[in-house]
Amino acid sequence: MGPRARRHPPRRPCRRRGDAAAHGVDARGRLARRGVRRVVLDAFADAHRRPPGTGLHLCDTFDGTPRFVDHREFPERIAGHADFFLDHGVRAGTRVLFPFETTVDTILAFLALIEIGAVPLSVRPFALSTPRKSYQDFLARVAREFRAERVLRVPSLAPVDLPAPPLPLPPGDVRRPGARLRHPHDQELAFVQFSSGSTAFPKGIPVRHGPLRANLAMITRTDGRGRGDRVSSWLPLYHDMGLVGGMLSCFAVGCDLLLADPATFLFDARGWWEHMARERVMGTVIPNFAIDYSLRLMASMTPQECAALDLSGIRAVYLGSEPVNLEHLRAFSALMAPAGLREDAFMPCYGMAEAVLLVSARPPGAGIRTVASPAGVTALSVGRPMPEFTVRIRDERGQVRGEGELGEIEIAGGSLAAGYFDREAPLAAPDGFYATGDIGFVDGGELFVTGRDSDRIKVNGQSLFAVDFEQTLERLPFVRSGRSVVAQRDGRVLVLLEADRTARQDPDGTAERVVAQVVRTLGVAVAPEDVHLLRAGQLPRTSSGKLRRRDAVQAHLRGEFTRPAAERRQSPA
Repeated sequence: MGPRARRHPPRRPCRRRGDAAAHGVDARGRLARRGVRRVVLDAFADAHRRPPGTGLHLCDTFDGTPRFVDHREFPERIAGHADFFLDHGVRAGTRVLFPFETTVDTILAFLALIEIGAVPLSVRPFALSTPRKSYQDFLARVAREFRAERVLRVPSLAPVDLPAPPLPLPPGDVRRPGARLRHPHDQELAFVQFSSGSTAFPKGIPVRHGPLRANLAMITRTDGRGRGDRVSSWLPLYHDMGLVGGMLSCFAVGCDLLLADPATFLFDARGWWEHMARERVMGTVIPNFAIDYSLRLMASMTPQECAALDLSGIRAVYLGSEPVNLEHLRAFSALMAPAGLREDAFMPCYGMAEAVLLVSARPPGAGIRTVASPAGVTALSVGRPMPEFTVRIRDERGQVRGEGELGEIEIAGGSLAAGYFDREAPLAAPDGFYATGDIGFVDGGELFVTGRDSDRIKVNGQSLFAVDFEQTLERLPFVRSGRSVVAQRDGRVLVLLEADRTARQDPDGTAERVVAQVVRTLGVAVAPEDVHLLRAGQLPRTSSGKLRRRDAVQAHLRGEFTRPAAERRQSPA
């Protein structure tokens, strides 16, 4: 847990009404000023006493001058934003649809809503690459299902029809001098984050202050960061890894956060590594995609070019969100070895929004550990579960399995949510365990995740997973990382593959190479007629970039991948 809250003398009673009373809001709707010395996040309690120069550095580019907000400014600016929202009708408990852009104004707005006791519903912002109607439908469904009363009017929403009354962003310079922020109790709702939506419409997960503090303590305890460290992140703030692992963990400790938009990394992956070398960053949090993408763009660097970077200061890189491609990780580690980047800085980890974020991780310096899975495929350790959690493995008959035996991963305790937002049913079973839908096993006390139960492919009595096939296919020169979907349909293995133009011009020859690769690596026969070649960008993804395998298979069965693009755009979502 975070630091214990300081004791304060009792506050003089004030006239209150409704839910506002529980959040220190007076009868006029303004935050009670007298004696309020509690904080949104415990780290801001002593922000006014910190030395200058530590805080949020927002980078538009990796080689430019970032916009800087000193930690000492946060209380006054958060309180000023909160006053603005109160003047615009926001109250404790108001549900605000919150398209989380990576900007200083949006970050302050998020913290200000928490300060009021309002409920930000954190969703992705609008992007020009997204069809406007589908995004409007998404916003409308979230607003309807979770009864949003307002929508934060961030700049990206300018062309979008809003499903609820707009809430303007405060002017950037609003402050309340001398402000001290409140300290919410553990059971108070901080915000709502959403599941990835890889298998269904995203579920709302309520994040309360107690579990949030607990999970932030797990993250920062595991990587060992301190106030003198610097952390870099470009993950989207509407995603649990970006919000909790990237941003809030830095606020909790009070260390420097070098923050960028995801597009900044996509445009300049090499620049990001150069930036981390130049700024002496100690750690970051990334999905496997970042390694695959960096390797593809930086593979041509010479040892001399790599040696010009100094990445020896990086000691903790959380690597999660999706299965790790071990071959690519080792290739990238070898490429960056002249820069001083050690392979044991990478920390494969496992987590989920239902647990706030982190469940298990390999500690810094422990290195990469692999064993053979019960199916004989190489499996990667994601470390020991945090001691706050209890983890068990159960098979399809409900029997608890021992070490080295495959089954569904179930977790209990720790920072696990009690239930999904606005759902009466508890998240966990009566015995307290939550069935994650992930399949794995335990070896030597460490957890190994082999795939999703919905992605299981049973062949010859063995359980393989879609990712086993997909990472096998990525070794072919015409297949890029994350560009294939493999599923089982009526006992047959179906392969949907985004292939380059040369491969698509020889479909028979390409299918033969796919079949040979799968047989040689996994010993599984795939019929050539079950290999289907697609154009780049056709496979559907979630807002965080995960493949929507089920939707991809259904789209294939409906014939959508063979229809003209204009006709596909007109089909219902």
